Amino acid sequence: MIMNRLCAILCLLLIPVVPVAAEELREDELTIAAVGDIMLGGRTEPYLEQRGPDYPFRDVLPVLRLADVIAGNLESPISTRGRAVANKKFTLRAGPLAAEALKKAGIRVVTLANNHSMDFGPPALQDTLKILAENNILFTGAGMDLDDARSPALLKVKGTTLAFLSYSLTFPLEFFASARRPGTAPGYADFVRADIQKVRPLADLVVVSFHWGAELMIAAKGYQVELGHQAIDWGADLVLGHHPHVLQEIEVYKGRLIAYSLGNFVFGSQSNRTNTSMILLCTFKGKSLVRVEAVPLDVNNYRVEYQPRVLRGRAAAAVLNDINKASKRFKTRLAITGDRGTLALTAPAPGN
Repeated sequence: MIMNRLCAILCLLLIPVVPVAAEELREDELTIAAVGDIMLGGRTEPYLEQRGPDYPFRDVLPVLRLADVIAGNLESPISTRGRAVANKKFTLRAGPLAAEALKKAGIRVVTLANNHSMDFGPPALQDTLKILAENNILFTGAGMDLDDARSPALLKVKGTTLAFLSYSLTFPLEFFASARRPGTAPGYADFVRADIQKVRPLADLVVVSFHWGAELMIAAKGYQVELGHQAIDWGADLVLGHHPHVLQEIEVYKGRLIAYSLGNFVFGSQSNRTNTSMILLCTFKGKSLVRVEAVPLDVNNYRVEYQPRVLRGRAAAAVLNDINKASKRFKTRLAITGDRGTLALTAPAPGN
């Protein structure tokens, strides 16, 4: 499995990434669009079947097209096999149409280190890895053994090599991979440090994702802040968080960005407690983060029916103001212009 994974990565490095709206992008800059949790099973599935696999992304596609690479957290296996694990309140799974939906949205990288990738056991995980590879969607954070789960997703865009790593710090611990057991990559500090340092010489930019925190909690826990800082100290250029299903703070630390939770993106359930999210457009020039744009979204499925909507006017400003209020402890503030929040950054000082 590891050799197949390495071969697939090498092949994908040779495939040029062509953005959908290349004329809108600056050739000397590279933009990553980071989105939240994606679960295209459950209540979303009938919409994909009846309205087409592109349905969930129709309103946000113009924003996604501004990026060279789109990355998100895939919060379920894609499979029709396996049996739901026992004694777990929520078990999630999506059918094969989900992979086509991801491809139509232009999503190039998904993280799999979360508390649902193993909900239907090793057969469903194996199917997930296979169907993602067949659709040229890179993945990281889960695999058929521990080494596989900790392997980076590598791709080359505009002459820049990007490496993505992802880790889970959520229960059940039985989902963690071992030397002989399929599963997710555990977010142990020693693993994170070793993996970043191993991939750092191979990549111009390193993006690390963590599945962490508490569901519906709007403030990052202390261990999230500590590990986020450590990841950057060890060599990460961007840290992205998932799992709480709601937005948490953003922080600029040593010239790099930490988004502690991006909330839901497209998620096949209904709740009045998961109302807003954002697309985070992170723009790099060379190896430096120079601009961040936050595009607020309405993701309350009672209103949007599994099709995230870009917020405008007062609704957009309210979300951005909430992010600024929450991020005040980190002295990070978005400048609100129109319907977006923007951070302009300068290159980090040498040695940082």
